[in-house]
Amino acid sequence: MIRNYFKTAWRNLKEHKFHTFVNISGLAFGLATAILLLLWVQHEKSYDRFHKDFSRIHRFTAHLDANTVWEGVPGPLAIYAQSLPEVEGIVRINEWNGQVLATEDRSTVLDGFTTAYVDSTFLSLFNFELLKSRPEQLFPDPYSIVLTESTAKKFFGDDDPLGKVLQFRGDNLTVTGLLHDFPDNSSLAFDAILPMAHYAQRFTADGGNGQWKTIDVDMGSYSFTTFVKLRDGAHPEVVGKKFTQLYKDARNGESTVQFNLQPLADMHLVSADGNNAAARMVQIFLLIAIMVLAIAAVNYINLTTARALVRAREVGIRKVVGASKVQLFLQFIVETALLFCFALLVAVGLIVVLLPLYNDIAGKQLHFSLSNMEIWKVIGYSALGTLLAAAIYPALLLSGFQPLQVMKGKMASGVGVTLLRKALVVFQFAISMVLIVATFVISRQMTYMRKLDLGYDKSYVFSVALPDDAVEHIEAVKNELRNHPGIVNVALSDMYDITNMGNATGDLEWPGKPVNSSLIIAQSSIDKDFIPTMGIQLLEGRNLTGTAADSNLYVVNEAAVREMGLTPPYVGTPISFHDRPGTIAGVVKDFNFKSLKEKISPLLFFHWYDGSMLYVRTTAAEASNAIKAVEQQYQKYAGDSPAPFKYNFVDQQFEAKYRTDQRAGLLFNIFAGIAIFISCLGLLGLSTYTVRQRVKEIGIRKVLGASVASIVQLLSAGSILLVVLAVVIASPIAWWVMNTWLDDFAFRIDIQWWMFVLAGGAALLIALLTVSWQAIRAAVANPVESLRDE
Repeated sequence: MIRNYFKTAWRNLKEHKFHTFVNISGLAFGLATAILLLLWVQHEKSYDRFHKDFSRIHRFTAHLDANTVWEGVPGPLAIYAQSLPEVEGIVRINEWNGQVLATEDRSTVLDGFTTAYVDSTFLSLFNFELLKSRPEQLFPDPYSIVLTESTAKKFFGDDDPLGKVLQFRGDNLTVTGLLHDFPDNSSLAFDAILPMAHYAQRFTADGGNGQWKTIDVDMGSYSFTTFVKLRDGAHPEVVGKKFTQLYKDARNGESTVQFNLQPLADMHLVSADGNNAAARMVQIFLLIAIMVLAIAAVNYINLTTARALVRAREVGIRKVVGASKVQLFLQFIVETALLFCFALLVAVGLIVVLLPLYNDIAGKQLHFSLSNMEIWKVIGYSALGTLLAAAIYPALLLSGFQPLQVMKGKMASGVGVTLLRKALVVFQFAISMVLIVATFVISRQMTYMRKLDLGYDKSYVFSVALPDDAVEHIEAVKNELRNHPGIVNVALSDMYDITNMGNATGDLEWPGKPVNSSLIIAQSSIDKDFIPTMGIQLLEGRNLTGTAADSNLYVVNEAAVREMGLTPPYVGTPISFHDRPGTIAGVVKDFNFKSLKEKISPLLFFHWYDGSMLYVRTTAAEASNAIKAVEQQYQKYAGDSPAPFKYNFVDQQFEAKYRTDQRAGLLFNIFAGIAIFISCLGLLGLSTYTVRQRVKEIGIRKVLGASVASIVQLLSAGSILLVVLAVVIASPIAWWVMNTWLDDFAFRIDIQWWMFVLAGGAALLIALLTVSWQAIRAAVANPVESLRDE
């Protein structure tokens, strides 16, 4: 019996090749799209969950005020943990990016490494794979270093790295362990780890931080990313309050900072300040995957019911010769399942072919392997859900035809069936309308961010970290570079990345400062050339002078004087910064020195010491020559053992900050286009059904003199009205969804009315083109063919 079902199903699929092709195409594209989306969602949600006790591990966040949250916390929190029974373990991490490592003889010098000083408890909290050495012997002394496989291979090839020596920041360190490369779904990823004891020695040797001479007592530096592992039953909120109180007691009650604990599993998708834009994007992609599957199922239902008239006579004959409704139901279920298997095979083929391109666009390294059980879960959920949604209703409908009616050529499907079919088309195009609006909004927001006036000129400016000797001779370096025809200006700062300044403090005093003020202000040391080089606008007062008088002069931005509550004129206002009394010499216009998802915060420029970051403004034509000129100066002062010369263009640094958003936007556009394409197949199914149902009416109208245009209009009007209804329903939904998404950006576009008009027009045009194809075919057909049996 089952074999007969499959033979009949196969025969029917072969006989109706066009509908089989359209059905398989719609389901295959839908399944492939949904599975790719679900792989991305699964990967995003898997971050840090490979650790055995991830649910008990939390990251400290420091809430300095209502608007300022830092990921770093003071070092003494690790000492306070010893007095809290709820804490099972704690680890501090001090991360350093763009670092230089070299072999002992400096025959190999490489840069761009991410290193981290960690406590000895690092591998007891986290389950990173240690290939050589044991956790308890990881750091036998402060001059140890543990490498990842890829880092070790760069320096020692296939040789055993244990016992070898590498130079880091002037110290010789012995390799005491080898780690497997950090997983690509880990929030923590380093090229090498070093003992915190080594950092502690350097900190004390350099004089500490004012009155605090060790990292275990330094309460002023929030430089440690700190993770705590709680015992079973411990409440993160309670533990956070205990750490807050211990810190406040240590500062004699003079602290308003609150320490909170953020679950490790939330770290990748939720920022320290609670911004969940990344998590929301994952939810949106998950919703799109479900929508695509729903559209594919609806598309199949519409195409199948559109062929109901063709299948009706077959059903009637089967019932007359004795087939039961259950047998017919099973026949159509088997037919759907067989077609679905073909669609799934095509979908898997599409995934295999498109995955490299998909990874390139998404910036991921997703893997599709049928030996991976997680892949089978994704395929299983997607396929089973779509199969059940797409198979049951058409099977019930087709198996329920009355033999007497269908043998007379009449198919009484009922008003309810017709309304359901139309509702499904409205559902499809409502989703399409939302996706079209979303593509407009996302595209314009990305364009707006790229073209936004940041308050400084980022074009043709690059930065270079100078060696110490070059900083000591900075005026000579600058004079040499200014004489180069391709260099417009040069400046020095301690600002590693002007697009993401992270150095801030609350150590600022001024007359009339409220007792409970918790103002946090970004700080940067600059020379007199920095403001003009970067094109920052001076609104009041003057720039720094480059003389000894700069030691008590400060330049602040508009946000600073606003948050301080000062009244104009601002120049001459006495302030004290890090216990250095001085006055405000100038006020610059607000400019963006952080993510555009954040509002501009207070900023202060000073010049007590020289930074090591050289900013060079050049021109498009002379950029390469300017880089060569800077490299010559770099090598001149770098000594016998230079770190590799490298530079960063500011505009490229800016673009990199939003690459994830741009990739997500591009993926969204691609998948939205696929969803719209599948929706058109559904509309094609409805128009096919309508034409078949009215074929005799069309023949009569043509005999009576109706024109092709009037018949096309007659057949298209119903479908176009459905699309108009979908546009009306979807518009407020699209506005709400995209307005919510834009709320994550401090600098954002406004959603304009024309976006809905354009999206609605696009939906109507797509629908009209889809429907017109069937309508024109029916309108130009010979009426004799449809009326010959009347």
